[in-house]
Amino acid sequence: MHTYLRAIGFRECKNRQQLEDIYRHTLNTPNRKIMTTISVDTSLLQFEKDFGKNFGLSLVGEYDIKGSLSIEHYFPYLKGDRFMQFENITIQKQTDKESYAGVCEDYHLGMTIIFYVINIADYAKSKWLNYSNRQITKVKFSALSVAGTILLGMHHSKHQIAVESKGRNRRNQLLDAARNGDTDAMEQLTYDEMNTYTSISSRVIKEDVLSIIDTSFMPCGVECDQYSVIGEILELREEENIYTGEKICIMVLECNSLIITTAVNKEHLLGEPAVGRRFKGQIWLQGNVRFTD
Repeated sequence: MHTYLRAIGFRECKNRQQLEDIYRHTLNTPNRKIMTTISVDTSLLQFEKDFGKNFGLSLVGEYDIKGSLSIEHYFPYLKGDRFMQFENITIQKQTDKESYAGVCEDYHLGMTIIFYVINIADYAKSKWLNYSNRQITKVKFSALSVAGTILLGMHHSKHQIAVESKGRNRRNQLLDAARNGDTDAMEQLTYDEMNTYTSISSRVIKEDVLSIIDTSFMPCGVECDQYSVIGEILELREEENIYTGEKICIMVLECNSLIITTAVNKEHLLGEPAVGRRFKGQIWLQGNVRFTD
């Protein structure tokens, strides 16, 4: 967690000792304190302290019947702006602490997306009220990045946009058909993939790969919720950490049809961000899941 503190403006915090003052400040003056019962004699507490618009530090702990509070862990967070809908989102508990990973299948992207659930107390409450058996379909994606590079955007004519949109819709229809067991659709998807591979292989000899790939979203490293992305900047704003005064660049990215609100410390961003340009970097994917109707 220390690594991603720099993304929200704490780049000087390199160990737990340096975090102690911020930790106590969060505990003593939280913006939100959410308590929910998790057993007969124990409640879960989540403290959230905003150090800027929609970003800050969260502490998670347990409060027992004797009035004793023990903090289990902390994490920096950024809250996303837009809901994305999937067929089903499952929540899985991490073994070492009271934290959870969200898992959803994006069939059109062709992969399983795993993210860190930031509204932990909301999920604990839904379990206690037996709401967790309801189908969960909506999540706001956000991400923290320790460093990144700004790339020029890709220019697309109206004709190119129309052709790409038509091709994307056709592929989505084939994927839906293939999921239902249509062998012809499976063969067509395989044929299309071979053509795409052949086309890229011939182009990459003479062109730079970043002029061929518009956006990308790929798992990165050993952590299942970390990804390497190239995303188009749809929205951009600059925020300031009110505790340290460090500048934070917050971008709404579009990566392979995923909308991800991403924060990176301006000191660790190479290039000048602007709407229409692209961000390239490694991210820690988070999600604020909607558990109620």
